[in-house]
Amino acid sequence: MRILIVSQFFHPEMGAPAARFGDLGRAFVQAGDDVTLLTTFPNFPQGRIYPDARQRLTQSETIDGIHVIRTPILALGGHTAARKAMLYATFAASVLLRGLPLRHKPDIVIGTTPPPTVGYTSWLLAKRFGVPHVLDVRDIWPEAVVAAGRVKAGPAIHALEQLNQVVLADSAAVTTVSEGKKIRLEQLGARPGTVHVLSNGADLARYDREAAETHDHARAWLTQQGVPQDKKLVVYAGVFNPPQGLDLVLDIARVRQAQGDDRLHFCLVGDGSLRQHLVDRVQAEHLLHVSVLGPVDRQLVPGIYAAAWATLVILRPRKDNHTVPSKIYESMASRRPVILSADGEVAMIARAADCGSVSAAGDPVGLQAGLESLLADDREADAKGERGRRYVELHNDRAAIAQRFRQVLLDAVAQGRAP
Repeated sequence: MRILIVSQFFHPEMGAPAARFGDLGRAFVQAGDDVTLLTTFPNFPQGRIYPDARQRLTQSETIDGIHVIRTPILALGGHTAARKAMLYATFAASVLLRGLPLRHKPDIVIGTTPPPTVGYTSWLLAKRFGVPHVLDVRDIWPEAVVAAGRVKAGPAIHALEQLNQVVLADSAAVTTVSEGKKIRLEQLGARPGTVHVLSNGADLARYDREAAETHDHARAWLTQQGVPQDKKLVVYAGVFNPPQGLDLVLDIARVRQAQGDDRLHFCLVGDGSLRQHLVDRVQAEHLLHVSVLGPVDRQLVPGIYAAAWATLVILRPRKDNHTVPSKIYESMASRRPVILSADGEVAMIARAADCGSVSAAGDPVGLQAGLESLLADDREADAKGERGRRYVELHNDRAAIAQRFRQVLLDAVAQGRAP
């Protein structure tokens, strides 16, 4: 199969969007497929081109067997709605200009969203080549950002929603990451029987290899960053944006410090719009048991988790209950107990796995109680970590997810439904 993927996020960027089709694309290549991925120059999450990257009209490279084509965008930095809109719109325009004249016709086109502009672009490319289109939906925009209060509903949002309905209904298949999102996508216009739940997950073989290879490097790096090695580390690795609600972690650390409890050290690793805010809070409040560290290469994260006592997965309260942060799966893969502060489907997964503690989003009392429960019984904490690992092995190994995803693609190609 010749597969064309459109993704605004890709290696070396951090987070689930870049990882999803890095892992899936590599699995498709290993299965014998020819995979081309259209993306842009690395800029996520700050919206600025990375210092070691230089934009060109086009750049081609091969990563894990994937033919990667990068196109330029207008990356001004900052997190205002206007600047993000320009970021998304210029990517859609540049990738369309680069994709339309591609010489090798694909058998199928995949667009992974958000932002929804990627889906419009991939849909148009599928129409240009006369091949089936698959829309991959990790979060439902613009609905989710309106519900979060990040933008206001209006004519532009209504127009996007109308266009989303067209793309959903005209796609040979729609893939998404949770059962709740499947139900909602069918309500929004996806044809019955075309929506498939293909969750995020962890590439366990790669994860274990990287954990072993980076174990010593990760510990050395943490020491260099001033992270104490004589405390129980609670590690969060990911994006520092408003939906994560990381201020709650600092609130917990402040309370524990006031109580004289120094058993834990909270280690936040990543980047995002709230990074400087978190750093400022740590300094202003003299939080001795919190480290806010910059982003690291994705390959180092398994080693950092290996140095942890527990991992942290957190979301602030949301109106939807079907968001499942992808970091839950790598957290469980680490064999460390997971401290989850979130509602909805992700909480159901954590309870089913019995992999740590679960508290409601934004609930400091519940989060504290979960920490104390794990601290009270080291043996049970370790057992919960092992149960989490077992759950991922059974349900969320990305190798198995990739096989199911590939079958969706094969079925769409066989049916020959083109937009």
